[in-house]
Amino acid sequence: MTRTASATPVHPVAGPDSGAPTVLLVHGMSDTWQSWRHLAARLPRTWRLLAAELPWKAGTDHHWRRRGTPGAWLAATVEAMTAPPDIVVGHSLGANAVLEMLATETAVTPRGAMLIAPFYCPPDLPITWAVHERAQANFVRIIDEGLRNRLGPRLAGLDAATLASMRDIMVDRIGPVGFTALFDHFTATAGLPLHAVSVPTKVLTGGRDPSLDGPCAGALRAQLPDADIVFEPEFHHFCHLDRAVEVARHVTVFVEQVCPDPAIRGGKP
Repeated sequence: MTRTASATPVHPVAGPDSGAPTVLLVHGMSDTWQSWRHLAARLPRTWRLLAAELPWKAGTDHHWRRRGTPGAWLAATVEAMTAPPDIVVGHSLGANAVLEMLATETAVTPRGAMLIAPFYCPPDLPITWAVHERAQANFVRIIDEGLRNRLGPRLAGLDAATLASMRDIMVDRIGPVGFTALFDHFTATAGLPLHAVSVPTKVLTGGRDPSLDGPCAGALRAQLPDADIVFEPEFHHFCHLDRAVEVARHVTVFVEQVCPDPAIRGGKP
């Protein structure tokens, strides 16, 4: 029997029960839909904000990959929504799910998309063991950063050994299957038909985020020349959490550029 991706739950995060703009938020690997609340609190209250609960959420066994790619899961979720979103915003693997959906699921066409801290494999990059090892090191680094963000003020009371132990536990929970799913999708991005992306797209990346370094960002810019790729030197991978005010400003400017008509902007002139 052929297994295929299916629709996943979509939860209200903020704003009215109906209306526009409707913005769908897509979380990253081992995260939750609720992680968007921090950013949502800094976005215009007239927007309708929804968050998808994707199968790569925290606590999963990562067998979702057997039933479909990230883009296929997201497309099934969007197609099942009562009203399609105007804008889709993704973070990390969620951002890559958005990019894949735009490139391969041409029946799903939001008015625009924003990718926060995505990753991309240059088409001419040889996939060697060194590339694999670097990706694994970046994987651990990003998990460490995510842990520090979640701990917040509690971080000050932890010694280095305890923090390292907590990070290692998180790495073990995601496990080799989870990392392999990420690495597999990283290499697959090299073959995405990005020329098929037809909606306005903004990419937000940071100088302290290893997921989209200079060469990878340059390659993405070359393959997606119409996209607005914004580089913020001080942004980490989890900038939507620790730099929420600045990220909210980027999101707001983008949405109001893509949806300039007053009806979409909640009646503002």
